[in-house]
Amino acid sequence: MLLWFLNLMCSGFFLVQRMSAHVGNHDKPSLSAWPSYIVPLGQNVTLTCDSHGRSNIFKLYKEEGSPIHQLHETAFQKSLVFGPLTREHAGTYRCFHPQYANELSAHSEPLKIIISGIYMKPFLLNLQSPLVNLGGNVTLECHSENMFDIYILISHRMGIIKNSVQVSAEYHDSGSYVSYSIGPMTPELVGTYTCYGANSYYLYEWSDPSDPIDIKITGVYKKPSLSALMGPVLMMSGETMTLSCISDHQFDTFHMSREGVPQGQGMPAVQSHSGKFEAKFLLSPTIQKGNYRCYGSFRNSSHVWSSPSDPLYLPAKGNCPACTEADTKTNNYKNLHVLTGLFVTMVLVVIIILYSCYFSKQNKSQKQAAASMEQEFEVKKTINRQDIEGQEGQEVHTQNLSRESSTKT
Repeated sequence: MLLWFLNLMCSGFFLVQRMSAHVGNHDKPSLSAWPSYIVPLGQNVTLTCDSHGRSNIFKLYKEEGSPIHQLHETAFQKSLVFGPLTREHAGTYRCFHPQYANELSAHSEPLKIIISGIYMKPFLLNLQSPLVNLGGNVTLECHSENMFDIYILISHRMGIIKNSVQVSAEYHDSGSYVSYSIGPMTPELVGTYTCYGANSYYLYEWSDPSDPIDIKITGVYKKPSLSALMGPVLMMSGETMTLSCISDHQFDTFHMSREGVPQGQGMPAVQSHSGKFEAKFLLSPTIQKGNYRCYGSFRNSSHVWSSPSDPLYLPAKGNCPACTEADTKTNNYKNLHVLTGLFVTMVLVVIIILYSCYFSKQNKSQKQAAASMEQEFEVKKTINRQDIEGQEGQEVHTQNLSRESSTKT
């Protein structure tokens, strides 16, 4: 009896070994979702079960979440367009390829399908600068009015999810929040970040994604140089300005920042006659004052930037294209120009006042002289008239005397 039992045990052992060998002889398939395993409510997703060329027929089953019975009864050709997705589609899936009757089929690793858009989006804030030095740290805060239990931070690069971090939420009077500390910063940690809110009782249903935040790292390559093409000539208000960023490195793109904040899109680099690589930035007439810097990057790693150029300070709206750094020397020159202008203006005003006084006095003197001459002329005229009248009277008197003498005779 004992012998029979041992024989049966050995036979069973070898049978299990043979069955395991059959399973091992067939590679485990891989299940993937495109464009992402995070699918907005009402959208489609394509599931692909890849058996490394052994078979294009597969079956799909749901391991966790609400059951979908028709999946277990249907075989699919390599890919399956799944959707429009509802909340019941959220869950964990596996795929396998049907094998011969006497062989076991390997199952893929589990794939989670997350349905987003169940709740309103949270808000993601960068508590530091979007440009982080190599080896530095950055803190992101995700918060919402909803009392979420969990927040999920997702990093993307080139549209592909690179990493996800799930953290328990904290609470305050106006809702829930969580802070993420990222660093020391390396090129592997940069990219575009979004966050989602969820509840721990069902982690397959997420909120809409927050607005994205780009995190870029600087200091990886040698710095370029930034200059103004107008030279040291003051620009009239309303004109445009061109800044040139140049480097010996064969960068694909140059970027510009003002006070540490990236400005607009990057400009493609062009090789100049000298062999250097250059990009020109045309600034509008409404230039904002501040320190401007430029950076270089490569096409395949757009979030990894060079060290910043030396700062180029623009003090006013389009008034100075070739100002140097915002130091005291620049301010002293500006103050000197202002004081000189005020002094010249005051001198001109004093000269004008003195000239006006002199001219007024001169005019008054001339009027007085003219009046005096006119008065003197009137006096002389009166005297002459009196003399003439006196002479005429004397002649009449003489004539009368002559007549009287003649009569007497």
